[in-house]
Amino acid sequence: LIIGKQVTLTGEIGGCERLMVEGKVDATAREIKSLEVGGQGSFKGEAVVETATIAGTFEGKLTVSGHLDIGPGAVVKGTVSYGTITVASGGKLLGTIESA
Repeated sequence: LIIGKQVTLTGEIGGCERLMVEGKVDATAREIKSLEVGGQGSFKGEAVVETATIAGTFEGKLTVSGHLDIGPGAVVKGTVSYGTITVASGGKLLGTIESA
């Protein structure tokens, strides 16, 4: 599922293999294998995923059972749980953080 640059989505998302956010999402996302938030994308809400790559902004509760990758210029804010993590130079991780 791709949320394009001009798209704003509010609600619940579930049961998709890959969620790619280039626009704005305010939602609860569950049963997602891979979450990708592009450089100009933003996700606000709650997400439970296997892997996540954040290049834009994420605000809320993020639970990643596998690997979380935070790119340069990305901002992840809130309650974050992850299996493994990589934070690129310039990436920001703010809030309550725990390794699962």
